Amino acid sequence: MLALTKETKQRLQQLFRCGQTAIRWGFIPTVLYLGFKRGGDPGMPEPSLLSLLWG
Repeated sequence: MLALTKETKQRLQQLFRCGQTAIRWGFIPTVLYLGFKRGGDPGMPEPSLLSLLWG
């Protein structure tokens, strides 16, 4: 097995923490962005922010 120094372990832990934070805070905005970009099914009205808040 590969022996890691204490500094390398700390850097990896920090990298994983940053990755977790990015995934937690970025997942829903990414899904919303892709939903607005692609649009709905054919024949459906265009989505808008006001329609989401009103409905």
